[in-house]
Amino acid sequence: MVPAGVELLLTTIRRQATAKFTGSIHVRGTASGRIVLRDGLIIDVATAAAPGPESLLLRSGRLSEAAWSAVFAAAAPTGRLPDALVERRLLGSAGIQVLTRTATMDGLFALAIAQGTAVRAGNPQAGQPPEDEVGVEPADAGFLAPALPVRPGIEAEWAIRETLRRLANADQWRADLGLTPHSRARLAIRPPASCAAPGPTALLAHTNGRRTCRDLAFAVGRGLYPVMAELAQLIGAGWIVVPPPQERPRAAETAPEVFEKSDLRPYGDRARSGRAAPEHEILGKRRYQVTVDSPLPRRSTQGDVPNISAGTGEK
Repeated sequence: MVPAGVELLLTTIRRQATAKFTGSIHVRGTASGRIVLRDGLIIDVATAAAPGPESLLLRSGRLSEAAWSAVFAAAAPTGRLPDALVERRLLGSAGIQVLTRTATMDGLFALAIAQGTAVRAGNPQAGQPPEDEVGVEPADAGFLAPALPVRPGIEAEWAIRETLRRLANADQWRADLGLTPHSRARLAIRPPASCAAPGPTALLAHTNGRRTCRDLAFAVGRGLYPVMAELAQLIGAGWIVVPPPQERPRAAETAPEVFEKSDLRPYGDRARSGRAAPEHEILGKRRYQVTVDSPLPRRSTQGDVPNISAGTGEK
Protein backbone atom coordinates (compact mmCIF):
# COMPACT_ATOMS: atom_id res chain seq x y z
CA MET A 1 0.00 0.00 0.00
CA VAL A 2 1.49 3.31 -1.12
CA PRO A 3 0.46 6.43 0.87
CA ALA A 4 -1.68 8.86 -1.08
CA GLY A 5 0.98 11.57 -1.02
CA VAL A 6 3.62 9.22 -2.38
CA GLU A 7 1.30 7.93 -5.09
CA LEU A 8 0.48 11.49 -6.13
CA LEU A 9 4.17 12.40 -6.31
CA LEU A 10 5.16 9.37 -8.38
CA THR A 11 2.12 9.69 -10.64
CA THR A 12 3.05 13.30 -11.33
CA ILE A 13 6.58 12.30 -12.29
CA ARG A 14 5.28 9.57 -14.60
CA ARG A 15 2.79 11.91 -16.29
CA GLN A 16 5.36 14.63 -16.90
CA ALA A 17 7.93 12.10 -18.13
CA THR A 18 5.41 10.74 -20.64
CA ALA A 19 4.80 14.28 -21.87
CA LYS A 20 8.58 14.82 -22.34
CA PHE A 21 8.30 17.71 -19.94
CA THR A 22 11.17 20.13 -19.30
CA GLY A 23 10.89 22.09 -16.07
CA SER A 24 10.31 21.62 -12.34
CA ILE A 25 7.85 19.79 -10.12
CA HIS A 26 7.52 21.61 -6.82
CA VAL A 27 6.88 19.59 -3.67
CA ARG A 28 5.58 21.22 -0.49
CA GLY A 29 4.94 19.61 2.85
CA THR A 30 6.93 17.91 5.59
CA ALA A 31 9.83 17.71 3.15
CA SER A 32 9.81 20.37 0.46
CA GLY A 33 11.87 20.28 -2.69
CA ARG A 34 12.11 20.48 -6.45
CA ILE A 35 12.33 17.75 -9.08
CA VAL A 36 13.82 18.89 -12.37
CA LEU A 37 13.15 17.11 -15.67
CA ARG A 38 14.63 17.63 -19.12
CA ASP A 39 12.79 16.06 -22.03
CA GLY A 40 11.06 13.71 -19.59
CA LEU A 41 14.28 12.56 -17.86
CA ILE A 42 15.01 13.36 -14.20
CA ILE A 43 18.18 15.42 -13.99
CA ASP A 44 18.06 16.77 -10.42
CA VAL A 45 16.21 16.58 -7.10
CA ALA A 46 16.89 19.33 -4.58
CA THR A 47 15.57 19.09 -1.02
CA ALA A 48 16.70 19.96 2.48
CA ALA A 49 15.64 16.47 3.59
CA ALA A 50 18.75 14.84 2.07
CA PRO A 51 22.32 15.94 1.25
CA GLY A 52 22.87 17.31 -2.24
CA PRO A 53 26.03 16.95 -4.35
CA GLU A 54 27.80 19.78 -2.54
CA SER A 55 27.20 18.29 0.89
CA LEU A 56 28.19 14.83 -0.30
CA LEU A 57 31.49 16.19 -1.60
CA LEU A 58 32.42 18.48 1.26
CA ARG A 59 31.19 16.54 4.29
CA SER A 60 32.78 13.32 3.08
CA GLY A 61 36.13 15.04 2.60
CA ARG A 62 36.38 14.20 -1.09
CA LEU A 63 36.70 17.89 -1.92
CA SER A 64 37.94 20.83 0.15
CA GLU A 65 35.69 23.80 0.73
CA ALA A 66 38.26 26.15 -0.80
CA ALA A 67 38.51 24.10 -4.00
CA TRP A 68 34.73 23.82 -4.29
CA SER A 69 34.16 27.54 -3.74
CA ALA A 70 36.73 28.45 -6.37
CA VAL A 71 35.41 26.15 -9.09
CA PHE A 72 31.78 26.95 -8.28
CA ALA A 73 32.32 30.71 -8.51
CA ALA A 74 34.18 30.35 -11.81
CA ALA A 75 31.98 27.83 -13.62
CA ALA A 76 28.49 27.62 -12.09
CA PRO A 77 27.15 30.93 -13.51
CA THR A 78 27.89 29.73 -17.05
CA GLY A 79 26.61 26.17 -16.51
CA ARG A 80 30.08 24.62 -16.89
CA LEU A 81 30.50 23.29 -13.35
CA PRO A 82 30.72 19.58 -14.34
CA ASP A 83 33.26 20.34 -17.07
CA ALA A 84 35.30 22.56 -14.76
CA LEU A 85 35.50 19.86 -12.10
CA VAL A 86 36.96 17.49 -14.68
CA GLU A 87 39.31 20.09 -16.16
CA ARG A 88 40.73 20.94 -12.74
CA ARG A 89 41.06 17.24 -11.98
CA LEU A 90 38.91 17.55 -8.88
CA LEU A 91 36.56 14.79 -10.10
CA GLY A 92 36.43 12.43 -13.04
CA SER A 93 33.53 12.24 -15.45
CA ALA A 94 32.51 8.86 -14.02
CA GLY A 95 32.72 10.25 -10.50
CA ILE A 96 30.43 13.13 -11.41
CA GLN A 97 27.89 10.75 -12.91
CA VAL A 98 27.87 8.57 -9.79
CA LEU A 99 27.65 11.63 -7.54
CA THR A 100 24.74 13.25 -9.36
CA ARG A 101 22.74 10.03 -9.77
CA THR A 102 23.26 9.14 -6.10
CA ALA A 103 22.17 12.57 -4.87
CA THR A 104 19.17 12.69 -7.22
CA MET A 105 17.82 9.27 -6.28
CA ASP A 106 18.42 9.90 -2.59
CA GLY A 107 16.58 13.21 -2.78
CA LEU A 108 13.63 11.50 -4.47
CA PHE A 109 13.56 8.88 -1.72
CA ALA A 110 13.64 11.60 0.95
CA LEU A 111 10.70 13.41 -0.64
CA ALA A 112 8.72 10.20 -1.05
CA ILE A 113 9.22 8.88 2.47
CA ALA A 114 8.07 12.13 4.07
CA GLN A 115 4.51 11.69 5.30
CA GLY A 116 2.05 14.32 4.16
CA THR A 117 3.90 14.97 0.94
CA ALA A 118 1.90 17.33 -1.25
CA VAL A 119 2.68 18.61 -4.70
CA ARG A 120 0.93 21.73 -5.94
CA ALA A 121 -0.17 22.03 -9.49
CA GLY A 122 -0.33 24.30 -12.42
CA ASN A 123 1.97 27.23 -13.09
CA PRO A 124 1.25 29.78 -10.32
CA GLN A 125 3.37 32.44 -12.04
CA ALA A 126 1.19 32.18 -15.13
CA GLY A 127 -2.02 32.28 -13.09
CA GLN A 128 -3.02 28.72 -13.92
CA PRO A 129 -5.37 27.14 -11.37
CA PRO A 130 -4.28 24.08 -9.37
CA GLU A 131 -5.06 20.77 -11.02
CA ASP A 132 -4.84 17.51 -9.05
CA GLU A 133 -2.63 19.41 -6.58
CA VAL A 134 0.32 19.05 -8.91
CA GLY A 135 2.76 21.97 -9.23
CA VAL A 136 4.58 22.19 -12.52
CA GLU A 137 6.79 25.03 -13.65
CA PRO A 138 7.87 24.84 -17.30
CA ALA A 139 11.38 25.97 -18.17
CA ASP A 140 11.31 29.56 -19.37
CA ALA A 141 13.57 32.58 -19.38
CA GLY A 142 13.65 32.69 -15.56
CA PHE A 143 14.19 28.98 -15.08
CA LEU A 144 17.09 28.16 -12.75
CA ALA A 145 18.94 25.12 -14.07
CA PRO A 146 20.72 22.84 -11.58
CA ALA A 147 24.46 23.36 -11.22
CA LEU A 148 25.26 19.63 -11.32
CA PRO A 149 22.58 17.85 -13.36
CA VAL A 150 22.53 14.16 -14.16
CA ARG A 151 23.73 13.60 -17.72
CA PRO A 152 21.84 12.63 -19.77
CA GLY A 153 19.21 11.95 -17.07
CA ILE A 154 17.43 9.18 -15.19
CA GLU A 155 14.58 7.32 -16.84
CA ALA A 156 11.45 8.04 -14.81
CA GLU A 157 10.01 4.51 -14.73
CA TRP A 158 13.26 3.08 -13.39
CA ALA A 159 13.46 5.86 -10.78
CA ILE A 160 9.92 5.12 -9.65
CA ARG A 161 10.57 1.38 -9.31
CA GLU A 162 13.79 1.99 -7.37
CA THR A 163 12.07 4.50 -5.07
CA LEU A 164 9.27 2.04 -4.34
CA ARG A 165 11.86 -0.64 -3.52
CA ARG A 166 13.61 1.70 -1.09
CA LEU A 167 10.31 2.70 0.47
CA ALA A 168 9.46 -0.99 1.02
CA ASN A 169 12.81 -1.50 2.81
CA ALA A 170 12.28 1.60 4.90
CA ASP A 171 8.81 0.40 5.85
CA GLN A 172 10.34 -2.90 6.98
CA TRP A 173 12.91 -1.06 9.11
CA ARG A 174 10.13 0.96 10.70
CA ALA A 175 8.03 -2.13 11.47
CA ASP A 176 10.88 -4.33 12.74
CA LEU A 177 13.30 -1.84 14.30
CA GLY A 178 11.33 1.36 14.84
CA LEU A 179 13.72 3.19 12.51
CA THR A 180 12.41 6.24 10.63
CA PRO A 181 14.13 9.29 9.11
CA HIS A 182 13.29 11.18 12.32
CA SER A 183 14.69 8.54 14.70
CA ARG A 184 17.41 9.73 17.07
CA ALA A 185 19.56 6.65 17.51
CA ARG A 186 21.98 6.37 20.43
CA LEU A 187 24.79 4.02 21.28
CA ALA A 188 23.91 0.90 23.20
CA ILE A 189 24.98 0.97 26.85
CA ARG A 190 26.87 -2.29 26.46
CA PRO A 191 27.74 -2.97 22.81
CA PRO A 192 28.14 -6.61 21.80
CA ALA A 193 31.59 -7.93 22.66
CA SER A 194 31.34 -10.97 20.42
CA CYS A 195 31.54 -9.17 17.07
CA ALA A 196 33.12 -6.13 15.53
CA ALA A 197 31.08 -3.23 14.24
CA PRO A 198 29.83 -4.04 10.72
CA GLY A 199 31.17 -1.85 7.94
CA PRO A 200 32.51 1.69 8.48
CA THR A 201 32.27 3.05 12.01
CA ALA A 202 31.84 6.73 11.09
CA LEU A 203 28.17 6.59 12.03
CA LEU A 204 29.01 5.27 15.48
CA ALA A 205 31.20 8.30 16.11
CA HIS A 206 28.33 10.67 15.24
CA THR A 207 25.46 8.75 16.86
CA ASN A 208 24.65 10.54 20.12
CA GLY A 209 20.90 10.30 20.65
CA ARG A 210 20.30 13.84 19.36
CA ARG A 211 20.94 13.54 15.62
CA THR A 212 18.20 12.24 13.34
CA CYS A 213 18.96 10.03 10.35
CA ARG A 214 18.95 13.16 8.19
CA ASP A 215 21.39 14.87 10.55
CA LEU A 216 23.71 11.87 10.40
CA ALA A 217 23.57 11.85 6.61
CA PHE A 218 24.72 15.47 6.48
CA ALA A 219 27.35 14.88 9.18
CA VAL A 220 29.11 12.03 7.36
CA GLY A 221 28.43 13.18 3.78
CA ARG A 222 26.33 10.23 2.70
CA GLY A 223 22.82 9.79 1.36
CA LEU A 224 19.82 9.40 3.63
CA TYR A 225 18.93 5.94 2.34
CA PRO A 226 22.41 4.35 2.76
CA VAL A 227 22.67 5.89 6.23
CA MET A 228 19.34 4.36 7.23
CA ALA A 229 20.44 1.02 5.76
CA GLU A 230 23.62 1.03 7.82
CA LEU A 231 21.77 2.13 10.95
CA ALA A 232 19.38 -0.80 10.49
CA GLN A 233 22.40 -3.09 10.31
CA LEU A 234 23.92 -1.58 13.46
CA ILE A 235 20.61 -1.90 15.31
CA GLY A 236 20.35 -5.54 14.33
CA ALA A 237 23.91 -6.16 15.56
CA GLY A 238 23.16 -4.50 18.90
CA TRP A 239 25.52 -1.53 18.54
CA ILE A 240 22.86 1.18 18.68
CA VAL A 241 19.29 1.47 19.88
CA VAL A 242 16.38 3.59 18.72
CA PRO A 243 14.25 4.94 21.57
CA PRO A 244 10.56 5.55 21.01
CA PRO A 245 9.66 9.10 19.91
CA GLN A 246 9.89 11.78 22.62
CA GLU A 247 11.62 9.38 24.99
CA ARG A 248 14.54 10.74 27.00
CA PRO A 249 17.30 8.52 28.36
CA ARG A 250 16.74 7.64 31.99
CA ALA A 251 19.50 8.28 34.53
CA ALA A 252 19.87 4.53 35.07
CA GLU A 253 20.78 4.09 31.39
CA THR A 254 23.82 6.39 31.42
CA ALA A 255 26.56 3.75 31.24
CA PRO A 256 27.24 3.14 34.97
CA GLU A 257 30.47 1.30 34.18
CA VAL A 258 32.02 4.63 33.15
CA PHE A 259 31.63 5.97 36.67
CA GLU A 260 32.62 2.71 38.31
CA LYS A 261 35.98 2.67 36.54
CA SER A 262 36.65 6.38 37.08
CA ASP A 263 38.63 7.80 39.98
CA LEU A 264 36.54 10.97 39.98
CA ARG A 265 34.27 11.58 42.92
CA PRO A 266 30.51 11.75 42.22
CA TYR A 267 29.24 15.23 41.48
CA GLY A 268 26.07 17.10 40.58
CA ASP A 269 22.85 15.11 40.42
CA ARG A 270 24.78 11.86 40.76
CA ALA A 271 26.18 12.98 44.12
CA ARG A 272 22.73 14.09 45.30
CA SER A 273 21.01 10.91 44.13
CA GLY A 274 22.44 8.90 47.07
CA ARG A 275 21.18 8.87 50.62
CA ALA A 276 20.88 12.17 52.42
CA ALA A 277 23.59 12.71 55.05
CA PRO A 278 22.42 13.13 58.66
CA GLU A 279 22.16 16.70 59.88
CA HIS A 280 24.93 16.29 62.48
CA GLU A 281 27.36 15.17 59.74
CA ILE A 282 26.54 18.23 57.65
CA LEU A 283 26.97 20.61 60.60
CA GLY A 284 30.25 18.99 61.53
CA LYS A 285 31.64 19.69 58.08
CA ARG A 286 30.57 23.34 58.05
CA ARG A 287 33.14 25.89 58.99
CA TYR A 288 30.69 28.41 60.31
CA GLN A 289 27.14 28.35 61.54
CA VAL A 290 25.54 31.71 60.83
CA THR A 291 22.07 32.72 61.91
CA VAL A 292 19.87 35.40 60.41
CA ASP A 293 20.73 39.03 61.28
CA SER A 294 24.02 38.03 62.88
CA PRO A 295 27.35 39.75 62.22
CA LEU A 296 30.00 38.01 60.20
CA PRO A 297 31.75 35.32 62.23
CA ARG A 298 35.42 35.39 63.09
CA ARG A 299 37.80 32.61 62.30
CA SER A 300 38.27 30.32 65.29
CA THR A 301 41.88 29.97 66.41
CA GLN A 302 41.13 26.63 68.04
CA GLY A 303 39.80 25.01 64.88
CA ASP A 304 36.37 24.37 66.46
CA VAL A 305 33.07 25.55 65.08
CA PRO A 306 32.06 29.02 66.31
CA ASN A 307 28.77 29.29 68.15
CA ILE A 308 27.11 32.60 67.39
CA SER A 309 24.02 33.74 69.23
CA ALA A 310 21.30 35.27 67.11
CA GLY A 311 21.55 39.02 66.85
CA THR A 312 24.40 39.42 69.43
CA GLY A 313 27.53 38.32 67.66
CA GLU A 314 28.92 36.93 70.96
CA LYS A 315 30.71 33.60 71.14
